[in-house]
Amino acid sequence: MKRHLAALFLSLFVITSPVMAQDGFKPDKGYKSLFNGKDLTGWFLKGKEKDDLTGKTATSNKRFTVEGGVIVVNPGGGGGLYTVENFNSDFHLRLEFRAAPRADSGVFIRGPQLQVRDYPTVGPYRNLKDFKKGGWNVLDITVTGKTALCKCNGEVIETKAKAGAKGGIGLQAESGKFEYRHIQIKVAAAVKPSGDPVGSPRSPTGFQQEGAKKKRLLLITESRGYVHSVVNRGKKAMCLVERTFVELSKNNPFFEVEYSQDSRAAITGENLKNFDAVFFYTTGELPLTDSQKSDLLAFVRNGKGFGGSHCATDTFYRWKEYGELIGGYFDGHPWHQKIRVIVEDKKHAATKHLGDSFEITDEIYQFKAPYGRDKLHVLMRLDMDSVQNPGKRADKDNALAWTHAYGKGRVFYTALGHREQVWNDPRFQQHVIGGLRYMFGIAK
Repeated sequence: MKRHLAALFLSLFVITSPVMAQDGFKPDKGYKSLFNGKDLTGWFLKGKEKDDLTGKTATSNKRFTVEGGVIVVNPGGGGGLYTVENFNSDFHLRLEFRAAPRADSGVFIRGPQLQVRDYPTVGPYRNLKDFKKGGWNVLDITVTGKTALCKCNGEVIETKAKAGAKGGIGLQAESGKFEYRHIQIKVAAAVKPSGDPVGSPRSPTGFQQEGAKKKRLLLITESRGYVHSVVNRGKKAMCLVERTFVELSKNNPFFEVEYSQDSRAAITGENLKNFDAVFFYTTGELPLTDSQKSDLLAFVRNGKGFGGSHCATDTFYRWKEYGELIGGYFDGHPWHQKIRVIVEDKKHAATKHLGDSFEITDEIYQFKAPYGRDKLHVLMRLDMDSVQNPGKRADKDNALAWTHAYGKGRVFYTALGHREQVWNDPRFQQHVIGGLRYMFGIAK
């Protein structure tokens, strides 16, 4: 018992410090590391609770070992490795895993298990688009009460997985070789060493920003020029873009969204007081008065967020200040094909999940003034080697996403989003979520 208590308090000291693993990994802001990358400090083997694993690199049955900065689950089955600390309030758990062919493991969420496997081969989630066979995959588990929203590489795999009321996090040894690393958690509220919550009642958004209200987004999908299919409601209550944002707000509960195709009614000085950011999927000259235009600019300049997708740059050509706000104007779309995208900022919230480059099929814009790298922070660009048409720009600089500061506010724009398939693509959805986090000031 004394050794177990010693492990508990040592683990609390370790994981509340900004631990750096052997590969240089540091937990994200607001998160704490559950694995130090060196040994099994802060963990115990189920059924062997009295064994103190502090400073040790293997469990007594050798099913769990630490090698090269990762927790290795060795073949043979047998037991589970659990955190000494309990997490009884809502939390967000993020980790990376790598599965050998046909390997089977799992993550215990305060008791109940989420199956973690070589999914494409043994299921149950065989149709994941971005699963990296033989490579590292990111698992996100957001626990609210007794249910968990679970994602693999940003793609939802379970919307209401079971979670226990109390307990810790566990890793299962089942079959085949499995590896885990970069295990980090953000809890909804401060906790005592036992894991009992203290302070305010549990909030489903607590792990995003403790004690903070949900951020509120005003989504405008009005078309005064070309009407894209993704914003054409037809006889439905919502268009695809609106439905996507509503679903994203459910799966990412740091924000909520209101949508409108009547900008004149929605964008007023008084109504903007109810929001933290505005997002455009629009075309043409929206019917805002000069006063409303001034209200929108002041809203952003005074510290709020503004964003847009695709045709947001095909909007307000007659309003110079809007061009400066969004960052550039549409100047044709020479490409509607499969292209390769080069990610320039691999650390930004909107692009850090995309790797060095990726391929996607969409209608691709080019831009004219006021676009310029001296004013914008470019997140990603078109790889000109992936297309034959050289386009209009002599410098071949065709950015596909950027951010910039506008007064005290933050602006995010992505040129992607013409095709319905893109809005259904988990990579693009995560790209938008990262952009929103930047707009809201949650992430840099």
